[in-house]
Amino acid sequence: MVRFGAEMVFSSKDSTITDEDIDRIIAKGEEATAELDAKMKKFTEDAIKFKMDESTFYYPLHIMCLFSVLLLKDENKFDFKKIVSENWIEPPKRERKRNYSESEYFKQTMRQGAPSRPKEPQIPRMPQLHDFQFFNTQRLSELYEKEVHYLMQTHQKNQLKDSIDVDEPKAVDLFGLILIVDESQGFSSWSRRDFNTFIRACEKYGRNDVKSIASEMEGKTEEEVERYAKVFKERYKELNDYDRIIKNIERGEARISRKDEIMKAIGKKLDRYKNPWLELKIQYGQNKGKLYNEECDRFMICMVHKLGYGNWDELKAAFRTSPLFRFDWFVKSRTTQELARRCDTLIRLVEKENQEFDERER
Repeated sequence: MVRFGAEMVFSSKDSTITDEDIDRIIAKGEEATAELDAKMKKFTEDAIKFKMDESTFYYPLHIMCLFSVLLLKDENKFDFKKIVSENWIEPPKRERKRNYSESEYFKQTMRQGAPSRPKEPQIPRMPQLHDFQFFNTQRLSELYEKEVHYLMQTHQKNQLKDSIDVDEPKAVDLFGLILIVDESQGFSSWSRRDFNTFIRACEKYGRNDVKSIASEMEGKTEEEVERYAKVFKERYKELNDYDRIIKNIERGEARISRKDEIMKAIGKKLDRYKNPWLELKIQYGQNKGKLYNEECDRFMICMVHKLGYGNWDELKAAFRTSPLFRFDWFVKSRTTQELARRCDTLIRLVEKENQEFDERER
């Protein structure tokens, strides 16, 4: 009856179905219908309660129709789980909505309804200018203000050209096209590191020894350093902490000057001897000391004249390699600081002797 309809079954001439068969079919159909009603009722209750656990499944409508038909068939001939798995359709996922926000709603409404603002002219940013680059900051500020004024006038003209006549802006010297690029007006390629290296070199060699300063600078020619040194001497007061910088440089230059005085004093002393390495004598007075002998002091004065004042490591190496002091363990074991202190003592004696010699000469 399910497959062909009741009329075809009853009107079939070749049918051998009896009334008893029909009653049995109807009884079986009623039994299956009652079982289906019970399952559908349970499914409906679970669906209303949103109960989705392992024992309850959501079946699409066409699967439920197929399910009801198969209940009327012989259940042993069909694999219900296989048919359901082949016709399964994944239920749609629930979308979580954001909490309602009145402020957000009114913001969007006002944003949609508000008229769009006219775009402002894009004003170029004033580049960062360091004091050690020695730019003409006053002139650059004037150029920057002129360019901003020019851009604002142009913007107003574009906005109001249909209703208001705006005077044509005069041509201006646009910012950044002349003074920033032109090295004659500043030193844009000099970084903070270059400036610090320059200051340390000035402390070491003095501001006038450009050649020695340039030897310390990486990526700068002697001509560039010379031009920067000239501007630095003229405009160093434009630096923020020029007082500290100049004091350090002057302190370094004072050390250089003192070193020159020492070397001249030693040279003047040695000039009075034909062979100072053997003949040089020092007027100790009461300051001879007990640890250093005269041969050691003579060698020290001559080596300082040869190596230069302050090169204490080289002086120590000279004592260790000289055959004169091969077995003099005292002088070979002296530190550079101890040798420097002894040398300063000898220099004071030499300067005093030179002063007395000059007075006798006069």
